[in-house]
Amino acid sequence: MVLKKTTRGWELLVEWKDGMMSWVPLKDLKNSNPVELAQYAVMNALEEEPVFKWWVPYTLKKRDAIVAKVKSKYWVTAHKFGIRIPKSADEAYKLDADSKTTFWTDATNKEMENVRVAFEVLSGVTPEEMCTGKVRPGYKFIPCHMIFDIKMDGKFTRKARLVAGGHVTDPPTAITYSSIVSCDSVRISLVTLIY
Repeated sequence: MVLKKTTRGWELLVEWKDGMMSWVPLKDLKNSNPVELAQYAVMNALEEEPVFKWWVPYTLKKRDAIVAKVKSKYWVTAHKFGIRIPKSADEAYKLDADSKTTFWTDATNKEMENVRVAFEVLSGVTPEEMCTGKVRPGYKFIPCHMIFDIKMDGKFTRKARLVAGGHVTDPPTAITYSSIVSCDSVRISLVTLIY
């Protein structure tokens, strides 16, 4: 007997951000959030069910391959133009101390001054409360880290960027959805105009 590769008949109970709950067909969840659904199947020992068995291992293997490729590419670059590139703020400060310069410190301070306007200081909230989500609605803890680089501008200017962990936030709709018209839409509208 050959098992048919289908998700028909399965529904999962989903709790939405507003607290409402509804039953959603498995095929819809698989199309929109395949990695999260595969992780859910593994955590709840469902990966051996026929409906999950044919796609969960492949999805998780693909996820691991993508993550490994990105990690290896980032960590492999240690020098640029003969200058060591730090991988953390602590390493940047240590490189400055070892070389008796302030290049990386100046770049970090400049970046922090530039991004400070985008942050709101919450009074009466400890970092632990932020990490555990015990803050008022609309606020969320997002881990940040520094990315360092060197500009080829003749002076080899050090550059620092504060980067937020985008994996814990929902992308804004303005970025997610393109407002560009497809070629097919233009053709259809031209045809309807002509006839």
